[in-house]
Amino acid sequence: MHRVALKVAYDGVAFHGQARQPGLRTVEGEIIHALTRAHALSDVRTSRFQSASRTDRGVSALGNVVAFDTTFAPTAAARAFNAKARGVWTWAAAGVPDTFSARRARERWYRYHLGRDHDEGRLSTALQIFVGTHDLRNFTRERTRTVVQIDEAAALREGDDIVLDFRAKSFRWNLVRRLVAAALQVESGRRTVEDLVRALEPTLRADFGLAPAEPLVLMDVGYDVPFEPVRDLTTARRIDAILDERQRAGRFYEGLAERLAS
Repeated sequence: MHRVALKVAYDGVAFHGQARQPGLRTVEGEIIHALTRAHALSDVRTSRFQSASRTDRGVSALGNVVAFDTTFAPTAAARAFNAKARGVWTWAAAGVPDTFSARRARERWYRYHLGRDHDEGRLSTALQIFVGTHDLRNFTRERTRTVVQIDEAAALREGDDIVLDFRAKSFRWNLVRRLVAAALQVESGRRTVEDLVRALEPTLRADFGLAPAEPLVLMDVGYDVPFEPVRDLTTARRIDAILDERQRAGRFYEGLAERLAS
């Protein structure tokens, strides 16, 4: 028996969130279904199946992690999973100790994608307020365990666009999206940096809104174990086909918009 961890990627728009929900297509439900069909998983409970992070509906991932006990070796489990899964892909695998818990990560990295017309400096100044250990109850839906250590919160330029990066050992429900909303409020001038500082006082109540889920991506979940890349030509071709289809659809809708505007 092996304990295996897989790095998984998915487009969150295609699912009703990551965690299993009766009657709904979720990321975790699809992963378990695919592993079961591939005979890499027999029972969720006895296999000690775990997910590293529960992303909201609409939030995508490039490096979420699942772990489970299986008779398959790591690379074999990854290839068998890719052959059966739909809308979720694994690109790296690791054999991990029997005591490994996917929930106990060294670091989680989220990235929020913004467009071109943003002020990198003002956003970074706002986000710096959150770096360190703070009670962030005004920035999460959770009412307990609201003290969080944020290791990085910064605005960066990626090509022509601005992205917001967040790194911490763990995050709380809606936390990143609420921090993004707060930074955007400061950038627009509707709120000030001083407003954010005051909101870190747990006895005060403040609401800076909730940013949309779709631009948020869980980039990676890090551990002190090495993951080996899984080279899977069939999966690569399948992803290329999806990208081609979306590009064709994009060109169609661009043409349609031009016709409607003429």
